[in-house]
Amino acid sequence: MRKIVVHLIHSPVSAERFVQPLVKCLNSNGVQTELWFENWPELEYFISAIDCPKRFVRFDLSINPFTVLTRCIGLLKRFLKCRPLAIHAHQTRAAFIPLLTALIAHVPTRVYCNGGTPYLGYWGPLRGLLWLLEYLNCCFATHVITVSPSIRKKMIQHRIVRESKCEVLGKGSSCGIDLDEFSAEQFDKEHMLKSRQALEIAPDAYVVLYVGRPFKRKGFHTMLRAWKNMSHDGNNEDILLIAGCSDKDVINVTKTTIKNVVALGYVKDLRFCYAACDIVVLPSWHEGFPYSLLEGAAAGRPLVGSDILGIDSIIIKNKNGLLVPLGDTKALAEALVTLKSNPGLRENMGESGRQYIEQHFNRKVFSSLFLDYYDRIGIKKHLTNPAK
Repeated sequence: MRKIVVHLIHSPVSAERFVQPLVKCLNSNGVQTELWFENWPELEYFISAIDCPKRFVRFDLSINPFTVLTRCIGLLKRFLKCRPLAIHAHQTRAAFIPLLTALIAHVPTRVYCNGGTPYLGYWGPLRGLLWLLEYLNCCFATHVITVSPSIRKKMIQHRIVRESKCEVLGKGSSCGIDLDEFSAEQFDKEHMLKSRQALEIAPDAYVVLYVGRPFKRKGFHTMLRAWKNMSHDGNNEDILLIAGCSDKDVINVTKTTIKNVVALGYVKDLRFCYAACDIVVLPSWHEGFPYSLLEGAAAGRPLVGSDILGIDSIIIKNKNGLLVPLGDTKALAEALVTLKSNPGLRENMGESGRQYIEQHFNRKVFSSLFLDYYDRIGIKKHLTNPAK
């Protein structure tokens, strides 16, 4: 059996958006690579969009010890059959079983891609358990990549990983931004008006976009409170546009309706949302490297986010956006009002954000850094054009 590289991530959405580009990059450069993820029938749209070599495998972590054992055994059998030279496991929760099983199977190279540090968003015993999970993932791995410089620094400070073992590729991110997919002309004034017309939003409205799930740790509750308390100066055209949450999610938090909130629910292609908005906001409690902000900057929109790890690697304060203290609804509302009242500032920040993406997060540049990394850790030279 030919030796291969296996990339593993549990979610089909993350597999399609963030890992498939890496797998395609490796295969196109002579490194035989497969993408393994879980088969979630409700996400068939994303599964069907994955056109690289793939397999369905169950390996997400569970609180049930029997389930964990069953999944470890199942994955071990697969590793022993295909004998990968390297595995590359993504995300904290989904990496534990693959890294542990690969260690048992004597897979020589085990790369852990840390997409963020969830323990920083919790307190008490849960924080300790999540810290331990992160620590074990790094122990099982031979190499660690994390998605932002500030997160790498914190992981080293908190003794999760040795400095020599952990790297960031370039300025960070999971796979960079495809600047063909996010071409600048898609987000010009003409496309803004078309998108707003489709959403029945007034052409001159001030539109704030939140992309995320309806969780406290994602800043959903903070965003709604700030919007509710924000002075709209009698303007009925201010719009909070929400992608990823429904009207029901809003009411569950606020117990009532809030003026001028447009909740779209789950959105498959967010580009028309970025085109419709004036700014992109993410007041999260913890993040890895949030793509809603990265894509918002690629769309030429100014950003507002919590001053936390991960976000601080995307938002350059007063350059391409504004950072606000974690959980501070008043400061968040003030930042929204500041950008509303200054269209020139929004334009300058949007232009700076697009330039920042082009300089540091172009997927072509990231792919080159990724291939160089595989060379440096000794994977690519063993797998390029493998013998049949």
